[in-house]
Amino acid sequence: MGSVEDLLSWGVFLRFAAIGTYAAAFVSYAGRLAIQKLKLDRAATALAVLGVATHTAYLVTRWIAAGQIEILSREKSGDVLSSMDRFWFMVSHPPYTNLFDALNFVAWAMMVCYLIIERKWGLRVVGVLAVALALVAMGEASLVADKQIEPLVPALQSYWILIHVGMLFVAYSLFTLGAVCALLYLVRTGTPTAVLGGVQAVAAGLLLALVGGARLLFGATYEMAPGWQHQIQSRLHPGKLLDVTTAAHVVLPGTDKAVKFLTPVAGVGPFLLGAIVLFAIAAVVYYRQRSTESGVRAAGYKLVTAGFALLTLGLALLVWRIVRSPEITLPEGVQLAPGEHGPFRLSLASNYALGLIALVWGTTLGFLLTTPLRNRISESLPDPRKLEDITYRVIIAGWPLLTIGIVMGGMWANEAWGRFWGWDPKETWALITWVVYAGYLHTRITLGWAGKRPAAIAVFAFAVVVFTFMGVNLGLTGEGLHTYGAG
Repeated sequence: MGSVEDLLSWGVFLRFAAIGTYAAAFVSYAGRLAIQKLKLDRAATALAVLGVATHTAYLVTRWIAAGQIEILSREKSGDVLSSMDRFWFMVSHPPYTNLFDALNFVAWAMMVCYLIIERKWGLRVVGVLAVALALVAMGEASLVADKQIEPLVPALQSYWILIHVGMLFVAYSLFTLGAVCALLYLVRTGTPTAVLGGVQAVAAGLLLALVGGARLLFGATYEMAPGWQHQIQSRLHPGKLLDVTTAAHVVLPGTDKAVKFLTPVAGVGPFLLGAIVLFAIAAVVYYRQRSTESGVRAAGYKLVTAGFALLTLGLALLVWRIVRSPEITLPEGVQLAPGEHGPFRLSLASNYALGLIALVWGTTLGFLLTTPLRNRISESLPDPRKLEDITYRVIIAGWPLLTIGIVMGGMWANEAWGRFWGWDPKETWALITWVVYAGYLHTRITLGWAGKRPAAIAVFAFAVVVFTFMGVNLGLTGEGLHTYGAG
C-alpha cells in the first residue's frame, strides 16, 4: 500500500481517466442516437463500463488515502491502535464527506445505476443524458475549492456515515435517472416545445439569479470570492509543502464571525442581468404558447437564443477577468480571518459559482441544439409506455432508500447530539423531497394517474433533489450542519 501522496496522485490520474472515458462514451451514445449504428451501441456500453471501472478505482484509492489519514492523525495524537482499530479507521472515512467527494461519488452511483438499467431494459438512449449528467457532476466537483481530505470531526466518526449518507446518494442517483426517463417520456409523447422551453427559461433565469444574488438583480453587479494560494506544511510528512487554493474569508468590522469575502467583477453583471431578463420574457412568451408546438421560428426560441448570447459574452468576460485578474487588495477595516493571508486573485479553482453559470450555459445550449431536431429525436425514442414504466420502477426503488436514509439520519443525530430532528436545512429539505416523491407514488398507485402528469411531477421532484443536495450545501437556505460547499 503506497503513501497518502502516492495514492492521491494515482487518484488524480484515475479521475481524469474516468472523465475522458465518460466523454468518449457520451460521444458514442450521442452518435448512436444520431446515425443508428449497432457498432456504436457496443462501443458506448464498453466505454461506459470502462469508465465506471476506472471511476471505482479512483474512489477506492481516495477511500484508502482517507483511511490512512485517519490512522496517521490518531497516531500523531498519541493513540495506540490495535489491528481492529486500524481496520475500522481505514474503512470509516468513505469518499463522500465533502462536496468535492460527494459530487464524484454521486456521478459514480448514477453510472452504476444506469448500467443496471441498460442491462435490464436495453435503454441506451438514457445513456446520453446519464453520462452527460455524470460529466457535469465531475466537472462541478473540479471547481470546488476544498478538495483536501481532512480527518473526520468527532460527530462524523460513526458507522452511520457509511450507511446513512451512502444510501441517500444512491437514492438521489436513482431519482436522477427517473427524471431523465420522465423527461424523455414527455418528449416522446409530444409535449409542446413551448412547455419544455418555458421550463428551461425559468430554470436558467432562477439559477443565474441565485448565483448572482440580489446585487445582480438590483445593481447589475456580479461578485466572486477571490482565491488565495499558499503553501502549508504536510501534517503527514513534515518538511513537505503543499499548495492550497481556497476562497478568502474575512472578519467584518464589529463582528467576530468569518465570512466569505466577495469582490465585484467589472462588466460581467450587465450581461448576466440581461440574460436573466430575456429568459424571464421567454418564459412568459412560451407560457402563452404552451398549447401549441413552437420551433426555432417562435419568439420564445429567439429570446432564449438572445439570452444565451448575452450569457456567453458574460461567461467569456468572467473567465477572461479571472485569468487576467491582478492581485486584489482588501478594503480598509476588513480583517482576514485567523490564519488567512494573501495575495488574493480571482481564481477558477475557488469559485464554485462559476460552475453553476457554466451549467446554465450548457443546458441552454442543449435546448437550442435539440429543438430543431425535435421530431427526429422523438422518433428515435422507445415506446412511451416503456419509459413511463421505467420511471416508476426507478423511483419506487429509490424512495425506500430515501426513507431509510432519513430515519437513519435521525438515529445518528440522536446519538451525536441527543435529538432525532432539529430542523436543520438539510433535514427540512430531505423531508420535502420525501413528501414530493411520496406524492408521485400516491398519484400512480392510489389515484391511478398515468401519462404526462406523473412524469411532470418526477421532473419537478428532481429539481427539489438538486436543491436539497446542492442548494443546502451551498448555504442558500442558511447555515447548518450540512453546509459545507460554499467556500
